[in-house]
Formats: sequence, structure tokens, C-alpha cells
Amino acid sequence: MNVAVESLLWLFGGSLLSIAIVITYDYIFFRRFNLQEAISNGNLSAAIFFGLMALGIGLVVFAVLLSPSTKSLLDDVIQTILWSVSASFVATILFYVCDKILLPKVNLEDEIRKGNVAAGVFSGLIYILVSLIAVSVILT
Repeated sequence: MNVAVESLLWLFGGSLLSIAIVITYDYIFFRRFNLQEAISNGNLSAAIFFGLMALGIGLVVFAVLLSPSTKSLLDDVIQTILWSVSASFVATILFYVCDKILLPKVNLEDEIRKGNVAAGVFSGLIYILVSLIAVSVILT
């Protein structure tokens, strides 16, 4: 396959994967929270949180693309999806651990819904943290 065509496919595919995972996690894990409604109402906290989540997933896709190729496009796509979903899952678990253990008097999800920017930044950075660790594992 032409390198330019393959690069464009990875650009669109990686972007779509990041968006799909954010939408899926919004639907599955943040049920009391409507991302589209929050953003349309100007909830900066929600925008920051979900933007950082998408950035974290994008970092994982980036790392998989930089890692040595398996020479099989299908294997590379599967590896990208598995790493992205796995990192998102671990980040979501860490989000709930921080919410319940580290900050037991604060409900991060509710605070994000209310527009608490500090909660949105803190929560989004959890996803970035896990993504950076995943990036280092992928690239080693």
C-alpha cells in the first residue's frame, strides 16, 4: 500500500478510535453525565476532562504507530485498538480509585457535571498519566 495512503488511513483511523472510545466511555461509565449537553451548556470542566481523555487515547495511538511494525496492517490495527482500550480501562479504574479512596469527600463525576474545572483537570490528567505510562511500555 502507498505510504501516503496508509498514513492518511492511520490519521483518520486513530482519530476515529479516540473519539469512539471517549463516546463509549461516556455512555458506559458516566451514565449520569451527558457530554453533549454539558458541552452545549458551556461546561468547561467537561470539555477539559473529555478533551484530555481523547488526548490520552491519541498518545497511545501515537506510541503504537511509533513502535516497530509487525508488517501486517491488520495486526497493527488490532494492537492499536487493544492498547487504546486497555489504557482507557486502566485509567477509568484509576479515576474511580482516586474518586473513592484519594478524594472520598469529593465525587469527581458530580463535580465535573457541576462545572468544577479543578475536578475536570484532575480527572483528565489521570487519563494522561496512564496514557504516558502506556506509551513508555509500548515504546520499550
